[in-house]
Amino acid sequence: MDSAYQSDWDVYFCYLEDAPAFISVDLGLHKLAPLSDKPHLIEVMVGLLTTNEDGFPDNAEWKKLEEIEDMLVSSFEKSLEAVFVGKTLNSGRRGVYFYSGDTLLLEQMLDELRIQFPEYSFEHQVTEDPTWEVYFEYLFPDEDSLLRIKNNRILQELELQGDQSFIPRKITYYLYFRTAEDRAAAKEDILSSLGVEEEIEEEGELPFKLVLWNESKANEETIYLVTEMLTTLANQYDGEFDGWETQVVQEND
Repeated sequence: MDSAYQSDWDVYFCYLEDAPAFISVDLGLHKLAPLSDKPHLIEVMVGLLTTNEDGFPDNAEWKKLEEIEDMLVSSFEKSLEAVFVGKTLNSGRRGVYFYSGDTLLLEQMLDELRIQFPEYSFEHQVTEDPTWEVYFEYLFPDEDSLLRIKNNRILQELELQGDQSFIPRKITYYLYFRTAEDRAAAKEDILSSLGVEEEIEEEGELPFKLVLWNESKANEETIYLVTEMLTTLANQYDGEFDGWETQVVQEND
């Protein structure tokens, strides 16, 4: 594993086979994957004992699932040098996903798991996936889910600092484009909705920076509507939306 690697876990809600699901994934692997020495995908499915109408576990079962996951991750990382990449929860099952080079001790480790947790059923599957297709196409969030994750991280940080999200304030947004013409066209499209703060030329593949702003509440719904619009705008003009920022606002400010 690259020494610069840092895990970056997050969770998002989606639908898998028309059933509600939660997917947890290590976003930090995205820039490193696929790892050429770990071409084998290992999927372990754990059948839940009790579920609600959405197929999720009752509150009392969460601790057991955490114990199972801890044992799985610890044994797979130690004995197989496997990389834990994600997990799913849907339709009465917990799925745990790894990539590994070696799978020789897999059966032995799963037998130990069955002894430790005899009330649970465990199924597993090993497939060749050298391009890490399951990580990129199945576990990793789509553009919309990734946008929500990034927004929520900023909103959670603001909340920790005492921000009152219902109070309007200046919010600044950042976009980058490949050409000055693309930036100019995007600016023309968005002028009726947001103000232009500045235009900057920097280094890199997308050197033409466009900084926009508006006066807005900093709650999830409001922020999502604007950032979704800017993501679509950036894609339309071969650019990239690169997030937003604002100051912490409290009622006595």
